Amino acid sequence: MINRILFGLAIFASTATCAYADGVANTVGRVFGSFGAGVGQAATQPLRDSQPQWITVAPPAKEDCLAESHGVINSTYVRCRGGRQELTRFDAAGNRVVLSERGIPEW
Repeated sequence: MINRILFGLAIFASTATCAYADGVANTVGRVFGSFGAGVGQAATQPLRDSQPQWITVAPPAKEDCLAESHGVINSTYVRCRGGRQELTRFDAAGNRVVLSERGIPEW
């Protein structure tokens, strides 16, 4: 009878210890997993920054557009007054590079 009680207590203690060990293992895994995710984000940040994106450039003043078109109201003046969007990215040195340009969509 005493042997059965001791055996039961030993099993109970070992299951409690295993449950605690699993909890610790899960916690340690989460800590290292979140650390790894942070390292991955930091490593890919320069790659995300170098991806091209559209930037809207507001139209300048009427006088500036007239000066750019040499005082003539033509397609250059209309493009200047309408504003534009530029497809830009940043190179490794941090310089802005304009890849393409378009008028501001009217949707």
